Amino acid sequence: MAAAAVAGLIPVLHSVAGDKSRYYIGRQLWFGFIAVYGVVVYVVRMPWVPIHEDFWCHGNITNTCLIECFEKSFNSPVVGIWYFFFFIFLALFFLMEFFMAQIRHKQIKAMSVESAAGEMEEGSMVGIQEHAPSPKKSILNFHQEKMLLLLYLLYFLLQVGAQCVFLFFLMYQHLPLVSQAIIHCSTKSCPGPYFCLIRGTMEKRMSIYTLITLSFMIILFCSGFFMYSIHHYLLKGLASAKFWLD
Repeated sequence: MAAAAVAGLIPVLHSVAGDKSRYYIGRQLWFGFIAVYGVVVYVVRMPWVPIHEDFWCHGNITNTCLIECFEKSFNSPVVGIWYFFFFIFLALFFLMEFFMAQIRHKQIKAMSVESAAGEMEEGSMVGIQEHAPSPKKSILNFHQEKMLLLLYLLYFLLQVGAQCVFLFFLMYQHLPLVSQAIIHCSTKSCPGPYFCLIRGTMEKRMSIYTLITLSFMIILFCSGFFMYSIHHYLLKGLASAKFWLD
């Protein structure tokens, strides 16, 4: 099912990302990140699928105690957390796309009305069709739309915050699960003590390292776009306005 979902997502992203409008900076880059993120999550989950079979303990241990030791060691979800933060990444992006599309639609409609009114005053009905703005050529102006710029910056802050929380889970909860050589297990119903191991720890660690690298890349790009937007649209805009006032 996961493979079918990823395979179905790729042509949708390809068709949407093929839109050459680029009405805000980095749009196609984020579509690329969605495709890469989905493929990476699907691939890195594979070493964790047989985690129940990879967990085993030395000695004469019953299946009940083996399951109890496993549940004690893996008392928090791993792959489910990865899916959840992938969903957060998707939700934040498509919420921004939704608001951007709504604002873009309103701008195109307002420009069409103004153009039609101007042409009617000149008595030229032909000019309405010739000079009507094309939706694919409309670019959102962050210099004038301050609320839109704040939404754009908020998106980057939310993405950085979500990825920082994801990094915390990866580095301080998931990675220690496969970093210790021997797991000591002792419970009330199974006092033991039992010495347990996890097979294939290298592949599992590499999957976590891959997600850590991807998360760092997203944080880096979000921070870069955030600083660029602050410099280009706010600082340079204020400097330009001050120059014209002087």
